[in-house]
Amino acid sequence: MAGVTQTIDTYYAGMSQQSDLKKFPGQLKDIINAIPDVTDGLYKRPGSKRIGTTPLTNVQSNGSWFHYYRDETEGSYIGQVASDGKVRVWSCNDGAEKNVWYATDNAAYNASTAAHTSITGYLTPSSATSTEDIQALTINDTTFLNNRTKTVTTTGTTATRPDSHFAYIDLLRTENGRQYALNIYSTESTSNIKKATRVKISSDTLAEGSGTGTCPGIGTQVFSVSAAASYSGTNIVSVKNSSGTDITSGRDNLIFRITTLGQNGQLLNIDDNNSGTPASVYSCTYNRQVILLHGGEGWEVGDEVTVTLDQAKTDYNYTIKIEEIETVAIKANIKAVRPTPTPFDADTAVSVDTILGGITAELPGTISHKVIGNGVYLYSSNPFNVEVSSKDLMRVMQDDINDVAELPNQCRHGYIVEVSNSKDSSDDDYYLRFSGNDNLDGPGSWVECAAPGIVKSLDATTMPHVLQRQADGDFLVKKYTWEDREIGDDTTNPLPTFADGSSKINKVLFHRNRLALLSGENVILSRPGELTTPSFFAKTALAVSAIDPIDISSSSEFPSDLFDGIETTAGLLVFSTNQQFLLSSDAEILNPDTAKLRSVCTYNYNKDLPPISLGTTIAYLDNSGKFSRFNEMANIQREQEPIVGEQSKIVPTLLPKDLDLLTNSRENQLVLFSKTDTDIVYGYKYLVSGDKRPQSAWFKWKFNNPLKYHFIIDDNYYLLDSDNFLQKVSLMQTDADPSINETVGSDTSNYLIHLDNWITVSGGSYNNSTKLTTFTNQATWLPSVTTPNGKLVIVDIDTDSVRVGRYADCTLLNNNPNDDFTLPGDWSREVISITITNGGSNYTSAPSVSITGGGGTGAEATASIANGAVTAITLTNNGYNFTSAPTVSISGGGGSSAAATAAIHDGSYYMGYLYEYHVHFPHFYLTQVQGEQAKADVNSSLIIHRIKLNFGKSGLYTTTLYRKDKADYSETYESSISDEYSVSDAPYLPEQVQTVPVYEKTDNVEVILKSSHPAPATLNAVTWEGDYSQRNYKRV
Repeated sequence: MAGVTQTIDTYYAGMSQQSDLKKFPGQLKDIINAIPDVTDGLYKRPGSKRIGTTPLTNVQSNGSWFHYYRDETEGSYIGQVASDGKVRVWSCNDGAEKNVWYATDNAAYNASTAAHTSITGYLTPSSATSTEDIQALTINDTTFLNNRTKTVTTTGTTATRPDSHFAYIDLLRTENGRQYALNIYSTESTSNIKKATRVKISSDTLAEGSGTGTCPGIGTQVFSVSAAASYSGTNIVSVKNSSGTDITSGRDNLIFRITTLGQNGQLLNIDDNNSGTPASVYSCTYNRQVILLHGGEGWEVGDEVTVTLDQAKTDYNYTIKIEEIETVAIKANIKAVRPTPTPFDADTAVSVDTILGGITAELPGTISHKVIGNGVYLYSSNPFNVEVSSKDLMRVMQDDINDVAELPNQCRHGYIVEVSNSKDSSDDDYYLRFSGNDNLDGPGSWVECAAPGIVKSLDATTMPHVLQRQADGDFLVKKYTWEDREIGDDTTNPLPTFADGSSKINKVLFHRNRLALLSGENVILSRPGELTTPSFFAKTALAVSAIDPIDISSSSEFPSDLFDGIETTAGLLVFSTNQQFLLSSDAEILNPDTAKLRSVCTYNYNKDLPPISLGTTIAYLDNSGKFSRFNEMANIQREQEPIVGEQSKIVPTLLPKDLDLLTNSRENQLVLFSKTDTDIVYGYKYLVSGDKRPQSAWFKWKFNNPLKYHFIIDDNYYLLDSDNFLQKVSLMQTDADPSINETVGSDTSNYLIHLDNWITVSGGSYNNSTKLTTFTNQATWLPSVTTPNGKLVIVDIDTDSVRVGRYADCTLLNNNPNDDFTLPGDWSREVISITITNGGSNYTSAPSVSITGGGGTGAEATASIANGAVTAITLTNNGYNFTSAPTVSISGGGGSSAAATAAIHDGSYYMGYLYEYHVHFPHFYLTQVQGEQAKADVNSSLIIHRIKLNFGKSGLYTTTLYRKDKADYSETYESSISDEYSVSDAPYLPEQVQTVPVYEKTDNVEVILKSSHPAPATLNAVTWEGDYSQRNYKRV
């Protein structure tokens, strides 16, 4: 057999559940409480610092958790929406509970206040244990709280018109000799109106004379005739039908002009021979003409009107006969409004008031009116329509128009009209409302508005609520303000799809400066840049705008309710439980015309955990099988399917099903998973270098108590345990973390102390008889620890102390409260150094040194002299129980003036729970690496003689050999040089190599490395040595 050796020089590849023969060098069977790092090796995870002096106050047993980061000064907050809907917030700096006020009255929760119970009602989950019902999103100082189980409803209606039924008659111009007629109707049925179209005067000439030689009847006169019972005081004599019967009604507004011309002549005395001489009688020969000016209403052929000229003698009447009529069908079942035509005399002025007065005088009693400007507003409680007979004189506007140029500049305040641009489509219609000056009828302007009486508002009690940080540092939880629908109708500005009366909102996201809501299969985005009052309605219906909201549905062959999403450079990637979609735009600007939502891949997805960004890729959990799978999506583009790979392939049974806690840090390239009420955190560490991934490593952390929640903010991992202690793990070491600095020569090493739930304690009192140190009232939080799984210890990190690096187990005392404990040995404040301030002179022998005062006892020291001066003082007993620096007195020795001061231990220690660093090595095989492939020789015989563990910063650790058919063999090692270390130096080393004897066939032994010490533990490399033989059947 040949002696062989092989070195595995890196251990940042993490865990693998593949068989050992398939493992790549550096992969391990199990890793607990360690972090694999390409620079620092496989090092023990940092301990967790307890935040605050007590568990978080008023934490409810059930609820949904959230967090947000504000700034470097104020830090972070953790919040809970409890199962009763109440919201609580705590500071991550000190664990202090913040004031949370309700509604807008900035008051503490009051069950008797309806506004408060409305808020908690919305925030109450479907069941006490439903932790994922409430989804949170923080934007600046506003955290949106969405309840996935609440159905969105609407409320209120848009402004209605001033009256149920209405019309505005706009007078376009005034003109002589015109009738301003209206047809008012409520049905499409028609009736006939008959009007005269030709009339004839009964006689063209008339002889009359007075012997004066004058013609008194010449001239022109206009007559307006309507049948009546009496014509007293008028020039009308009678109105008769063709049968000669008087007509007293039903014949109106017949207007005609009579023009008479007369010629004067002296009559002759005629004899039998037809000759004569002039007589004394004169005659006037008249030529009379009649012109029909207006045919009136209701006239029949044969009707006769008899009138008298003002200039004519009363015994001469003139009859006008209707010779021809025209029958017109009109819709006027309510009223055909036929006011008297305006004067036909051009010299007579026609006024607006006269015309409108004539119209209003003819209106039926069921129609009310208001004269407004150059028009009249008609209104009624019953339906009616209006038409004008002459469109050149008047224009009617009711509930819609086709041209905005037809809008009057004076109207009824609040009048709403629909503008119909296209005859065959309502897609481009919009509404205008007349806003009168000072809210009065009359002059004003037309402004765009919503259709009257449609749904106006999203019911804020069923929409996501918000938690907002106030200027004074308190928090306010309230309903949010969502902009109302102010324009359009259900076609041009429809309700968002989540407001259909049956839909719920699954998630609130933020994309391209728009609030994005996931509901059913739709993504609904608000108008951009309006987060203070988000709007899911268009700003105008006049045209499609780039700032309009976007409401787009995913296209899929099977139901695809969307539950979460994440922004990418290509667009918004949204997830259903079995499919992924990309919301994107081919144009630079995302708007309703350019938005597309298309399927990019079909993978199962755990809807209870959000997708996360790993930098240039997106990762998410698949929850479909017995275990969870961690998938990564790369090359996400608009027009092609992304590349999806499973990063948990080498650990297929590591991640349990139904994980519900996930957090990540892109800066630390770290992802952490867990499950509520378990104490294991699963970690994934990765490194991206260009288009390659040099590291893709899995590991586990185990904490002393189960977790309720966790998150990473600003290089800090926060966890809330089952005892409601908020703890913080620094992913990047800070000056505040407990550590020991040691300098050897010019090299300084920093050693982090590893304790969970650590705090600082002080004030121990040492009893020299019992050899115990008692700490009183230093751990008031201990009674709140219900299930301590680790060993509670105290560590001294004072580098000036001879005890630096020492730790001891705490023994709890059975007093009440149970917060006192003892430690073996002296942990009180001791004298740690004496500094000479004056060496004195004339000393011939070493003087005596006495240490007194300071509240302590037992400190002793000796002096050394040289050249007559005290040059050194060496402590021989550090004493105990000092509360202040004691006095150092130097006497004797023949000299004088020597002086020194003492310094004492600061009395502060770090207290916390130990946790175990655990590394389980696979079987060692002779392995050849070719490129990215490793080939292990498992057929040859290999006997491992020894393994050499190459450590980085380390302290105390244990190796255990699990040997087949033999007892386990464990060995504990301390990090020291030649089994020694100097006083005031911690027993830690920056690097070392430890040899572990094995002498077993590689298949018969497994090696586990453990460290439960507060010291660091870092594995850099392993070298194994052994005998190797290929005497076996060779594979061909």
